[in-house]
Amino acid sequence: MLIALLKGKLIDAAYAKRLQDYCCPACRQRVTLHHGTRVQPYFAHRPRAACTILGEGETQQHLMGKRQLMAFFDSWGTVSLERILPDIQQRADCWVERRGQRPVAIEFQCSPIMTRQVAWRTRGYQKLNVYPFWVLGSRYSKQKLGWSLIERFATWLRGWGLCLLFWDVQRQRMRINHHLYQDALGNYHCRTTWLLNIDELIAGNQVPLPKLILDYPKWRSRLARDLHTKRPAVLAIQEVLYATGHHVLDVPNFLMTTTVTLPVFGQGLLLWRALVMAQLFALPVLRITGTTIDSLAIKSFKTVGGHQRAVWFSADEALHKAQYSLLADLVTLGYLRPIGENWQICRRPKWVGETKNVRER
Repeated sequence: MLIALLKGKLIDAAYAKRLQDYCCPACRQRVTLHHGTRVQPYFAHRPRAACTILGEGETQQHLMGKRQLMAFFDSWGTVSLERILPDIQQRADCWVERRGQRPVAIEFQCSPIMTRQVAWRTRGYQKLNVYPFWVLGSRYSKQKLGWSLIERFATWLRGWGLCLLFWDVQRQRMRINHHLYQDALGNYHCRTTWLLNIDELIAGNQVPLPKLILDYPKWRSRLARDLHTKRPAVLAIQEVLYATGHHVLDVPNFLMTTTVTLPVFGQGLLLWRALVMAQLFALPVLRITGTTIDSLAIKSFKTVGGHQRAVWFSADEALHKAQYSLLADLVTLGYLRPIGENWQICRRPKWVGETKNVRER
């Protein structure tokens, strides 16, 4: 930790003197000042001391990063280090007081942490009407963009959309992976911007996303390989399609789409669309209720490995939009016709394999 108590006053380790009776602001136990030529000054509890406030191991990256983040956010408001919040038993790495606005708690996360811990700490801050900024260290900046990072740390920021924040201690700059989304084939995408100061973060980034080009032949080759190697995620999809008389490699071309979604659709929007349509037209009736379609949408979402909820957002709206879009496409192509709150099957679509068989005959 960087802040300790001395005779009832908070002392920064950078200005602390040796051989003083320092104690932890949270648990009031004795702490020791560590001050060397190669390490940044910091306070540490004595061996086997149990502090009442949660905290992580203080690496040099974490200690340096907290000070750098304090400087980065300085013009945003009154910034302090290691704010103790006894009501939720947490210690914010940095704390920003903004006039007339919610305080901001900055969590500089360098060590491993479980999703449920992030969720618990985030809910704690929200309970106090505090906005938590999760800023990630080098351990996380080296990871490939995927659901593990998105689930725990992705948040919404004005001008940046769904994004992840990283702090580079060596460059003393913030990196933001912003406008996170998933294409129909299941791939994750984002834009990356480096920020020099808080003003650039506040300004946001409205540069249009690059044109999306999907490589369907490569996607089919990957599916074929996954089937051959018996990858469980793809086998689960194939099992459902097989029960309807179809194959995962025969997805109709009219289901192809460049629509992007929140990064929640697991194996991708395209396979979700294929599953919903295959099961819909396999039903032994010609009139389908909205309740039945809702059920198929949710069931198919689970089959493609969809993620219902992250710490900062849920898939509810994205799933609803995807369902509406699929039904609109099926109506436009003449496969369905809306009748009140129900749907009438007009004709059944051909899959790629079925089209080939017709040509061969």
